[in-house]
Amino acid sequence: MKGDVAALVLLVVLGATVLVGTTIGGRYRVAPPVLLIGMGALLALIPPLSHVVLSPEVVLVLFLPAILYREALTTSLREIRNNLVVIGLLAVVLVGLTMFTVSLAAQALGVNPAAAWVLGAVLAPTDAAAVSGLAKRMPRRLLTTLHAESLINDGTALVLFAVTVGLLAGGAVPGPLDLLGEISLSFVGGIAAGLAVSLIVVLLRRHIDDPLREGALSVLTPFAAFLLAEAAHASGVLAVVVAGLVLAYAGPRVIRARSRVLALGFWDLSTFMINGGLFVLLGMQIPRAVRSVTSVSTQRALVIALVVTLVVVATRMAWVWFTPYLFRLFYRGESQRENRVPWRVRTVAGWSGFRGAVSLAAALAVPLAMTNGRPVEERDLIIFCTAVAILLIMLVQGTTLPLLVRWAGLTGDQQRVDEVRLARIRAGKVSLAALPDVASEIGAGEDVVSRVRTDYQALLDDIRAAEQEEGMPRAREVERQLRLGLLERKRREITRMRDANEIDDVVLRDLQAVLDIEEIRLLGPEAPD
Repeated sequence: MKGDVAALVLLVVLGATVLVGTTIGGRYRVAPPVLLIGMGALLALIPPLSHVVLSPEVVLVLFLPAILYREALTTSLREIRNNLVVIGLLAVVLVGLTMFTVSLAAQALGVNPAAAWVLGAVLAPTDAAAVSGLAKRMPRRLLTTLHAESLINDGTALVLFAVTVGLLAGGAVPGPLDLLGEISLSFVGGIAAGLAVSLIVVLLRRHIDDPLREGALSVLTPFAAFLLAEAAHASGVLAVVVAGLVLAYAGPRVIRARSRVLALGFWDLSTFMINGGLFVLLGMQIPRAVRSVTSVSTQRALVIALVVTLVVVATRMAWVWFTPYLFRLFYRGESQRENRVPWRVRTVAGWSGFRGAVSLAAALAVPLAMTNGRPVEERDLIIFCTAVAILLIMLVQGTTLPLLVRWAGLTGDQQRVDEVRLARIRAGKVSLAALPDVASEIGAGEDVVSRVRTDYQALLDDIRAAEQEEGMPRAREVERQLRLGLLERKRREITRMRDANEIDDVVLRDLQAVLDIEEIRLLGPEAPD
């Protein structure tokens, strides 16, 4: 029972810390992940919480599929297709290059070669949760590239991690072709598992029209994809990403509105808590990592960690800066010139390579002993260097990235705003054109048709007026605020009627749902992160 109470206390502490940290971060313009890591480190100094350990299994099997699936559901498949080569270079080649440079740097400082290779594999991938929490308000192309990189490179890094851990435990050194073959099989198997699960889910959702059951199916989807891929010794990470992308693409045809609102609301809330909780747990591991270093002196461990962190950052910056020049040697067409990315934007992309929970989970998953029973002496050093690298990268890059974004002149995703306006106009025109046919099919009277036509035409006129009144944003904003204020008065009245027992709670919820939809329409599309 004591263990159950302790787990419940930890859950409440994590949740409260996430709420407080994100609230303070939003109010004082401090990156929430950075603040949550710092708060986690302070919590770990409190005796009842000083023994909390972040389990690798919890991160890799429970948290990671949920985070990756939600990110895949909200990622632009079109931008992934358009930038597939760049994403592949970042998610595969850069991961291998980072492992190589970190390993060389660690070995030059006296770290055992096998442990150095493991450290390189651990620090190679960027973190999806960190990218989502810190790399905001960027153009869609850049943000999608960073998201896709962080979604895919976990699979590459975990394969390399498994190979290097085998070396650490006394296994044989694989050749380059063997290593390439293992990564390829892992990727192919992960893609196949993701496709299989997502296609089954799509077929099921065609025949289910119940928000709760569809929501439950949505919750099971990422874990089923992950487990199927892991059972086939393939990349569970890639399986989850593929399943999410397929469901995002097929969703408009097979998922009904109520089910979609329920499922997306669940994923938004759950991943908000999971991401925040992971950052707090990351911070809580830092004091333990400092205390556990015994294979070398603390001063020497700190030097190694600082050098390794610099190598991680420098490798990424060099790769992002100089890769475009390699492209120009082979591709000199008009399309290549049109797609050139300014060097300031490349700098922001390089500075956005955050490390996070996956790296620390991999470090904690390093075995305690080799196959011959001897302990892995530098396991503590691997965990310490990983924790320090995550902390420094989050603190330095996370706090300076907003300044860098402004320096690069990145102001958000205007293309998304333009496409939303275009889609709303086109959809409105098609609806008005189809109104007579739909009315004829269902036998609607002319008075009903007239009311619907008036409403649709008014909405279309509002959208067009917004385009023509760009010089009068104040008037439009006042009108919007007026309508929102009237909606709030409606809410208060129906709530008063419920409180006075004039209407039932069920009636209140029905009316409130209608008002919610109207409020969402007035607020418009959420600003892109």
